[in-house]
Amino acid sequence: MLSPTLRLPRPDQVLDRRATLAIVDADEAQQTIEELFCAHRLVPLDAGGHVDLKLRSATTANLGVHLLDYGADVRISPQALESFFLVQMPLQGRATMECGNERIASDARLATLPPIDRDFSMEWQAGTPQLILYAPLSAMEDAARGLFGAELTGGLRLGHSLDLKSPAGQALLRAAFEFHDAVNGTDPAVAPYALKLLEEAVLQRWLLAVPSNVSLSLGQWEPGKDAASAQAGTANAATARLVRRFNELLERHASEDVMVSELAEAMGVPLRTLQAAVSAETGSTPTAMLRTSRLLRARQMLQDCEPGEQSVTAVAGACGFGHLGRFSQAYQAMFGEAPSATLRR
Repeated sequence: MLSPTLRLPRPDQVLDRRATLAIVDADEAQQTIEELFCAHRLVPLDAGGHVDLKLRSATTANLGVHLLDYGADVRISPQALESFFLVQMPLQGRATMECGNERIASDARLATLPPIDRDFSMEWQAGTPQLILYAPLSAMEDAARGLFGAELTGGLRLGHSLDLKSPAGQALLRAAFEFHDAVNGTDPAVAPYALKLLEEAVLQRWLLAVPSNVSLSLGQWEPGKDAASAQAGTANAATARLVRRFNELLERHASEDVMVSELAEAMGVPLRTLQAAVSAETGSTPTAMLRTSRLLRARQMLQDCEPGEQSVTAVAGACGFGHLGRFSQAYQAMFGEAPSATLRR
């Protein structure tokens, strides 16, 4: 059954158990947001020069979620973010972002991701509260290494827009909403390890939802060049890369007494990430792939040895099968003959 399309929440639903900071002075609003994010210039576009800022925030070591509403038409001109990434999702209203020759109009369907390597400018209309995700550069780069299995060349750079209605955008929203509920106190107290898993899920879904320049795993991507196609290719290429790495590990270690969870840990990715990648790429599961790899190795060993030189039991054990009966059943199902028949030929 298909999951229903997720919608962005109402502003009053975001961090509703957190205190709201309210500011009407534009200079004070600018100083407050600078302390939270980075240096910028805030210019109210209304005749009175005032704002009606509302801010609610919740942060952990590697992730933050914020509700920010200036309550007025404003122009915001930040410096390059440099040390962190943002996803800005208008809950209603409209906003624009300009960086170089690129101009992105965002609304409840299309989020913006400000660049970290150059200055940019934004205009938010009155009545445009935004749900903002924040992640330190170091946390995102660690997540990228684990997810894509690649060292970063020249630092991590992400695309500047995100379709929230796309499958990847919806997956990010699901992860973000779970994290939101945990830090908002909507759910019962969350254990530290569980909160870390929620952080990882958001960072990984974030990376899969936008194009990036992870050159060793995805090839080069340049901002402004067919971003929609690049976004689709990001998830596909990352998935293929992950499955290739898993196959390489299987070739080297399938015959050992190893579990899929241990292989996922060796790759630096959560087990559920590996399971999702294998399912998307092959329609199978990591456990099934491990079993298939062991069976193929067993068949090769049985074909290569002379009768009397090796026993089926010894081959099964050498290929990681601890139960001879289950090995024989699986072998018969895959190759259409008993392992003893292969050995006799």
